[in-house]
Amino acid sequence: MRLWVLAAIAMVCGAGTAAVFRRLANRRAAASAGKRMVAHLQEIRLYADEPALIVRAQLAAMRESLRLFEALMKPTLLMALPMAWLLVQLDAGIGHAPLHLNEAGIVTVHLTRELNAADARASLTAPPEIAVETPPVRSFAEREISWRVRARGAVESDLTVQLPEGRFTKSIAAGAEWRWVSPCEFRRVSGLLLHPWDGRLAAGNVKWIAIDYPEVSWLGWFLAFSTVGAALGLLRR
Repeated sequence: MRLWVLAAIAMVCGAGTAAVFRRLANRRAAASAGKRMVAHLQEIRLYADEPALIVRAQLAAMRESLRLFEALMKPTLLMALPMAWLLVQLDAGIGHAPLHLNEAGIVTVHLTRELNAADARASLTAPPEIAVETPPVRSFAEREISWRVRARGAVESDLTVQLPEGRFTKSIAAGAEWRWVSPCEFRRVSGLLLHPWDGRLAAGNVKWIAIDYPEVSWLGWFLAFSTVGAALGLLRR
């Protein structure tokens, strides 16, 4: 299921990117600059014993690379931010798997204030399928409180963190079935833009709450599927 979702997103992304570049890029200038750059690079091989000619060919190749960038600048700048946002979402949702059954994970709360003695009474409440195995472990230097948890059964529910200043919740998922997970939940609006799936933390001294979900390799598949989508998009011109 995860691979099919990734394939669909990547191919649509590749086809859309190809359409933007086909419409906005100066393709004639790009092709011309690319050919001249290759010619200058070949000069470096031909004149390997002529340092002056090599330097001149290198400078010429650099100039052509700048012309190539100029020809592709409009679509590149237009797609940069949407693509960066999409990759962040894919890394969170597809690049991480739910907690594996009978394997441990770490839940970490990062505070904006200094830790104090009252934080020793911090607690983490989890659904029955999630066992909280340790008391709160405090890192005064990092302003963090952590717990080790272990998945005993498949679940998609919420954790509750009780601190002196209030109660905060964070979603958690465990089991073999693929789910779109959110490794980190933030208080600031900027964090919400990058990780919108959990919503925003309640106001307070908690900056973020994170779960170290198992990582999944996905970028290579995304590049492969997006390349196929881009090729199909170009064929339909």
